[in-house]
Amino acid sequence: MAIRFIFAPDLLASLRWYIDILNLPPDAMQADLPTLRLSGTETLVFSEKARPGAHILPVESAAAARQRFEYRPRVPGENQGRIVAAGPGHLSLIDPANNELTLLEMPCEDSPV
Repeated sequence: MAIRFIFAPDLLASLRWYIDILNLPPDAMQADLPTLRLSGTETLVFSEKARPGAHILPVESAAAARQRFEYRPRVPGENQGRIVAAGPGHLSLIDPANNELTLLEMPCEDSPV
């Protein structure tokens, strides 16, 4: 099981942002422990004590993640993050807490390699 620590000075806002951008179901969040379970065995743990860092996360579609980012409802006064780079199969973002994220499309388990 892989655990990644994500710097988040506003835990609830960060959890909501990641759920929106990664298109996770609400039951992926455990607010009492500020964690998100990704598909597979990966868990994101949000903490005010972690340091901003760089993370590579799997997504089904980088293009869909970009659309969710661009059309996410804006919250007045909230840092929305920004897109750094985008291309076929990947999207690089800075999240609202200044973590660097690279979202990479992962092949489906059913598809031939």
